[in-house]
Amino acid sequence: MNILLVTSSYLPTINGVTYHISSITHALRKMGHKVYILAPSFPGYKDNDKHVIRYPSIPNPLVKNYPLGGPFASVKKIKRLKIDVIHTHHPLVAGQLAWQIAKKLNKPLFFTAHTQYEQYLNYYFPYGYEFASNLLNKDLIRMSGYSRKIICPSTNTQKRLNRIGIKNTAVIYNGVEDYFFVKPSRKSLITPTLVYTGRVDKEKRPLELIKIARELKKIMPNFRLLVLGSGSQLQKMREQTTKAKLDDHVMYLGVVDRKLFPDIYKSVHLFITPSLSEVMPISILEAMASGVPTISIKGSGLEEIVIDGKTGYLCEKNSGKIAEKIKEILSDPKAYSSLSKKTYAFAMNFSANNTARKLLDLYLEQK
Repeated sequence: MNILLVTSSYLPTINGVTYHISSITHALRKMGHKVYILAPSFPGYKDNDKHVIRYPSIPNPLVKNYPLGGPFASVKKIKRLKIDVIHTHHPLVAGQLAWQIAKKLNKPLFFTAHTQYEQYLNYYFPYGYEFASNLLNKDLIRMSGYSRKIICPSTNTQKRLNRIGIKNTAVIYNGVEDYFFVKPSRKSLITPTLVYTGRVDKEKRPLELIKIARELKKIMPNFRLLVLGSGSQLQKMREQTTKAKLDDHVMYLGVVDRKLFPDIYKSVHLFITPSLSEVMPISILEAMASGVPTISIKGSGLEEIVIDGKTGYLCEKNSGKIAEKIKEILSDPKAYSSLSKKTYAFAMNFSANNTARKLLDLYLEQK
């Protein structure tokens, strides 16, 4: 099968959608399918993958590393690829482009709703939220009319779309590549270590990590927090770290090659995220695949994968209480080891190969 994946962001932009597209592309190609990726151009970046097709873009005034693609691509060029299925990973411009291609080629269109878009609007359009939200919902409903199926990475996403009248949905969880699965071994708790990996942008609430670290220092003075990633809030985080006298505890590693993540996870004890706008983040699934449990916030959308006492804990939105929960978990080596093993076992359900197989089944059902 020849598959065209359409996206609003791809390498060198680093985010969950980029990782997801990369992992399912690899899994589908291993199964013998041809996968092409249609993504916005990125000035100065050269693709190593000859099956990546770039469409025109302009600089994004809001987010530096997210160029804004226009709904233009050479359908004539794409037609020569003999595409069987078109699958877009974004609505709006990318969704419109995917629909235009699907219509002209008379091929089925699929759409994955990766993001709680309405949550992002709170951060980027605080004064026009209602207008932007209505506009977005109309576009999502329009996408459902264009698409054979709307793929939801979580049942929460499916419920959210159902509430606005979108019914042609199917749940297929995000997956993790094989090399992330590392059976956990017993770890020393002498230096309790937390990790956050992902974008350091407003909607992820990264400054809350500093508040938690400040509280944690009071009750667990020998802890470490590793921050992997970059974004618009990184400089503020660094400044607040210094101001709170946490430089010996909080370490910023920048953007790290994903192939190094399993080795990093061997040395850490808990993944922590203060985000309140998640769907099915690959970063957490990757940590879980190494037996690293997660500390997250109630109401974050992570209830399907962060299960109290099994894969981590959902905490109240209170930095002091979160710090106390972290200390409780990391003060009992036997209980922590059990939690780590249960986390790893749970993560085995989320492999990229499983995701790819389910996508193929869905494509074939709807052809």
